[in-house]
Amino acid sequence: VIAIIGVLAAILVPSMLGYVKKSKVSAMNSNAKNLFDAANTAAIEMDSEGTAPTPGVFTYSSSSATAMDKKIGHYFEGVGTLDKAMYWIDGSACVAAYCEDGVYKGGYPVASTVDNFSTFTITQAKR
Repeated sequence: VIAIIGVLAAILVPSMLGYVKKSKVSAMNSNAKNLFDAANTAAIEMDSEGTAPTPGVFTYSSSSATAMDKKIGHYFEGVGTLDKAMYWIDGSACVAAYCEDGVYKGGYPVASTVDNFSTFTITQAKR
């Protein structure tokens, strides 16, 4: 009985580790989608107020004084817990977002996968 349990554990443990990695990458992709949606909502709100967001790639900072970051923080409260959160504004809309928690990375609209999560950058999402 102990040998059978040992064999089953030896088979299941490596496959379970893969699921943990996939779920963390999926969570980062979800965070990037949330950041993308929050940045677009903030950009639309700023545009309706008569202040269009500046085009470019920006790293979100909860301590920054930019109006865009404050609005993003209002729409996506979890963004402040990420190690890195970047968004790319083109014209007056967000076109890409990137999130990182130190090890795992995610993006939107180009999602990171377990195979490419260590090399994913926001430049891939800009294509």
